[in-house]
Amino acid sequence: MEHSHSGHRQRLRDRYEQSGAGAFADHELLELLLTYAIPRRDVNEIAHALLERFGSLEGVLSAELSALTSVPGIGESTAMFLRLQHDVQRRMTLRRFSGRDGRVRLNTPAASARFVNELLLAEPNETALLLCLNTQRTLISTRQIAMGTLDQAAVHPRLVAEQALLQHAHSVLLAHNHPSGSPLPSESDLAITERVRAALKSLDIALLDHLIVGRNAVYSCLAETVIVLHAEEFETIPPEVYREEYLSPIKKPLLAVVMEQYQE
Repeated sequence: MEHSHSGHRQRLRDRYEQSGAGAFADHELLELLLTYAIPRRDVNEIAHALLERFGSLEGVLSAELSALTSVPGIGESTAMFLRLQHDVQRRMTLRRFSGRDGRVRLNTPAASARFVNELLLAEPNETALLLCLNTQRTLISTRQIAMGTLDQAAVHPRLVAEQALLQHAHSVLLAHNHPSGSPLPSESDLAITERVRAALKSLDIALLDHLIVGRNAVYSCLAETVIVLHAEEFETIPPEVYREEYLSPIKKPLLAVVMEQYQE
């Protein structure tokens, strides 16, 4: 049986060398990854169990260590190995946004929007981040402060204030994602913004913005506008325009529009 498993592993590795990750389904890619953490077991069933538990490849790699070890076959070392993939990817994202001095500067709304979009877009669950900045709006630290269904009880202003003080922050950015794809805020999102702003104001620390990440679009609670991100450019539009242009159902299928042009 062990020989059979080793042969299957080698075939996976050979296929990866020849064709790359694009030739693999998610469960196959995860299975290949697991072969380097679990050397002498059939990891196919474990890969399927992880995807069923966390919903996606992104969900597996961003899961908490305690959640990963709750899956049969996943020990502490394997959980650490999987989570490291996520953290290395996040570190690479930080480097892509760094200047020549190796620091990330978030001195414009567009720069801030692109940065948090990169950090949060692939997160399968709602995740809240606190970004602490110095007087030049250079990033000091990024910390996850909540995960799951975010509401006023999940994001604690006291925790935000403590972290800002600990990092000697001059100002902070609050950011979280909407896995549904729409960046538009809920009433709870707006309430969180005001509660955090009030907590920081007493400490003379500015809340620069609360950014909500959707699908390639970020809502600025400060400016009350949507920043739509394109490959090289961006545009800012009012939320009601975004709702009409991006969220309203298509009234007529594209094929019907094309056919009408030929029939005229």
